[in-house]
Amino acid sequence: MTAIFKPEGPLFRATEHAGGPWSPDMLQGSATTALMTREVERLAENSGFAVRRLTFDLWRPAGLRAFGLETEMLRDGRKAKTIQVRLTDGETEIGRCTALLTAQGSESPADPFSKNSASDAPPESGTPPPSFAQKWSRYFQNVSVRLIEGALEKPGPAAAWMRLDVPMVEGETNTPLLQAVQAADFASGVGQIVDMREWTFINPEISLYFFRPPEGEWMLIRSRTRTGANGAGLTMATLSDRKGAFAEVLQAMTFERREAKQAQAS
Repeated sequence: MTAIFKPEGPLFRATEHAGGPWSPDMLQGSATTALMTREVERLAENSGFAVRRLTFDLWRPAGLRAFGLETEMLRDGRKAKTIQVRLTDGETEIGRCTALLTAQGSESPADPFSKNSASDAPPESGTPPPSFAQKWSRYFQNVSVRLIEGALEKPGPAAAWMRLDVPMVEGETNTPLLQAVQAADFASGVGQIVDMREWTFINPEISLYFFRPPEGEWMLIRSRTRTGANGAGLTMATLSDRKGAFAEVLQAMTFERREAKQAQAS
């Protein structure tokens, strides 16, 4: 059975389907963030609290190896809890997720200014990206993509529905939260604004802020990127399901001209 990770005792071994765009032997960011989210979601369900914020710090490249997860409660309050999940490769920490959970209330005020969900075209009306774009990574080949605005292969803001079509963990069904997190990692790619033959860009972190739980399999990511000074940038995205928006995404970006990288290496 095709899956991104396979359980191996207390560990999770990455399969070849986890390979990212920089190297087929290095994990896609979607795989590492979703694996940590799986642990956060389990703890949230046990506590009865809602996941409100997920902040991922991606510290080191992760190869196709077996990974462990270590969890710590940083704050255990009546209305808010803060959880830390560490992704480890042996004794080496690969990345970390800091999650904010909040107690759930009985009702919310009406928002007369929110966007009507009916204004977003459904995934069935979208178009798939060019075949060469779908081959950017092995992981991405297992993601269904339907564009409703813009294009993946051209710079500029875009909006794309995404759905991971294989289990994140073998034998398990992908939850809506896992689908949302794995889609969010593509925000900088969906909203990229540079010619990738001339520039490289990385996001060493990503944060998601939820104002309601996601539903279903298909997640719409609508993103744009702004550049600043000294190679800095920021990608901002809205995540929606068929009912409308449910989260905002922020990614700190670092840009570097390809000629500069080649000159330093020589």
